[in-house]
Amino acid sequence: MSKTLEQTPVADTTQDGNPTIEQTPQAPVFEEVEGMTDEGAVNVVIQAASMAQSTGQLTVRDSVILAKAISVLRPGSI
Repeated sequence: MSKTLEQTPVADTTQDGNPTIEQTPQAPVFEEVEGMTDEGAVNVVIQAASMAQSTGQLTVRDSVILAKAISVLRPGSI
């Protein structure tokens, strides 16, 4: 499991009353993707497609083609 940059408020506060933030180290992206499987790659592509669709970055034609491609790779997932 890779480490990500997480900000966790702790009980301590700064002089202005704001909570202090602790950060954990983030693994380099090249280490995170080192063991990617075919299944993981498909998941990433589907997530990216969903993000593009939800932000309006795809045309209706692109959306239909993408939906069909996802359906072929993962029947019943959409």
